[in-house]
Amino acid sequence: MSVRIAVGGKLYVPKRIFDHAHASVRFYGSALDPLTVKLALRLPADRTHRDGEPRLGRTRKGKVMEYSPYRGGMWAMTSERWVKSPRLSVHLEWLLSQLEPKAKAIAALRREGVNIDFFCFSSGSTPHPPSLPRTIRQRATALGIRIDIDHYVASTTERL
Repeated sequence: MSVRIAVGGKLYVPKRIFDHAHASVRFYGSALDPLTVKLALRLPADRTHRDGEPRLGRTRKGKVMEYSPYRGGMWAMTSERWVKSPRLSVHLEWLLSQLEPKAKAIAALRREGVNIDFFCFSSGSTPHPPSLPRTIRQRATALGIRIDIDHYVASTTERL
């Protein structure tokens, strides 16, 4: 199905239905120490925190702000810096290729009660999230990792 949009009397046909995507794998739990995941997987994290760790940030003007402390621990790795594609499946493919050789370690972490998911971001001109190939879903299931997709519709004016 082709999407056509009239803008200023001219017909505009977007080149892509999806314009941005990325995915993260998250290991989390109330008492999770991210060092446990780092040692088990031997992969670098893009974001980690422990339960009770202060949550600090900066405003655009550089002022340091402190928010409520983190609840629970987390270790996360994202495709955002490493994969340049608007297709979510490409991002998940990359993460799976990083994780599948670590399947035994992932299974051990799951047995210890660690929660694991793929948190995915998608945006585009359709209100429907991207469908994923069956093989991607099967590979994630084999590792015991569920896939959650947050999809956002980009406004027409943002895309022009």
